[in-house]
Amino acid sequence: MAPKLYEGMFLFDSNLATKDWPGLERHVQDLLQRNSAELVYAEKWPDRKLSYELRGCKKGTYYLVYFKAPPQAIAGLKRDSELSERVLRLLVIYDEELVNDCQKRLNREVTGSPEEIEERRERIRREAEMQAAAVAAEAGTEGKPGVASSVEGDKSAVKSEEGLQNRSS
Repeated sequence: MAPKLYEGMFLFDSNLATKDWPGLERHVQDLLQRNSAELVYAEKWPDRKLSYELRGCKKGTYYLVYFKAPPQAIAGLKRDSELSERVLRLLVIYDEELVNDCQKRLNREVTGSPEEIEERRERIRREAEMQAAAVAAEAGTEGKPGVASSVEGDKSAVKSEEGLQNRSS
């Protein structure tokens, strides 16, 4: 079968990631190569507290990867990750929309974890609201009918930004 594009989220102990991040990147690369997969894109996310302790770890570092692999290789990749002492968890998903998500990350249209994306989205929304309020105050039309159209135009810019990053959340 032809290779498909998959998204993988590797979870590592944050202490290990701090000590030897290049080694962990090589380890992921080796796991992928061993299972006939080709790395397309990879991005390290910041450390975060885990919901519950995993193998004695309370904090983890996430590593988002997009890779191409034949469907039968996924079982081997999951098995190898479970046997690895370095990988705490691995989640692999396949969806036809992943091609668009991967392309956006490759083009640097979307970067970071969902929390970072949400912070940017909220900042853009606040800036649009402030700009709309400033325009309304400047025109002296605060609270008057017919001004909603300019405010709605600013909100549509925020919605288009949300649509761009909606899949990443």
